[in-house]
Amino acid sequence: MPSEKPIIWFDITNVPHVNFLKPLYKLLKDRHDILFTVRDFAESIGLFKSQIAEPFIKVGEHKGQNRIRKVFGVFERTYQLFNFVREFDIKISVGGDSSSLYAKLRRKPSITFDDNEKAPNWRYSHFSDFAFWPEAIPIEDILRQGFRRHKLYQYHGYKEDIYVADYIPDPSFLKQLPFDNYVVVRPENIQANYVNGNRSLVPNLLQGLANSGINILFLPRYKHDIDYASGFKNVCLPDKALNGLDVCYYSDAVLTGAGTLAREAACLGVPSFSFYAGKELLTVDKKMIHDGQMFFSRDADELVNKVLKSSKQEPDLQRTRKIQEEVKGKLFQVLDEFGIA
Repeated sequence: MPSEKPIIWFDITNVPHVNFLKPLYKLLKDRHDILFTVRDFAESIGLFKSQIAEPFIKVGEHKGQNRIRKVFGVFERTYQLFNFVREFDIKISVGGDSSSLYAKLRRKPSITFDDNEKAPNWRYSHFSDFAFWPEAIPIEDILRQGFRRHKLYQYHGYKEDIYVADYIPDPSFLKQLPFDNYVVVRPENIQANYVNGNRSLVPNLLQGLANSGINILFLPRYKHDIDYASGFKNVCLPDKALNGLDVCYYSDAVLTGAGTLAREAACLGVPSFSFYAGKELLTVDKKMIHDGQMFFSRDADELVNKVLKSSKQEPDLQRTRKIQEEVKGKLFQVLDEFGIA
């Protein structure tokens, strides 16, 4: 007999979306049927299998750095969704060009979360029926992308706070590594549009850390990133997808070319270092830097020196849980307005 529960469709297109959507899934799964689609990109599928472990449909793949292929890929994946996603009552995603367009074509409501005001959000903003953004980002920047003021909610804190609040460290995590003390290095997303030809800082960074006798957990994005670690004895490359929160929590510091891992580390009280390669930092990262939660530099020597002087702090879980409750409350309110709660 068919279920009478509303069907909520979660669309996952990037690695950080797995941890982000996990607490929302746990919140909604008892009162709703849940449908998952996952794009085949980096460690998204592997992390989904280890962290959520529910049936899912693989739809689409990353189209690389070419902008024409990226645009074509949006419409290609939208077409694929017609073949794989037939029944749902509402879609929830982080960003979501194809899924938001598909939901609009199916005349189904779409809820989106985002915190990157530099990205081409206009590609899905007009199809988003309700959007959640951190209040650190000026509302004018969000509205300029095509979001509607009355369909927008800005919450305190950061997107990462929403799922860090539920985080429970895996006590067996360190058994997967050849060392107990380490720092994390995650390369820049060289295939992203915002990089604009910047060269990777990773080779110099790995050399500087290795020369200082620091163990390194290296998390490559793409196959060619693996070459950066060649010749280093104190560098570990995991053979499977690892939970980014465990990676951060057990580390002595996190150095990354993109924002999510740096913000996760900062929310967990771990020294956080960004060597983001875009022209301008995101507003959420600027605020963390201003508040002393994150350090930014494109100078490898400066980063290594800062790491050597850094120390961990206890995470402020009371703050993160308060932010999570705020977002959960508003999400239930929005679902109720759509007749889905």
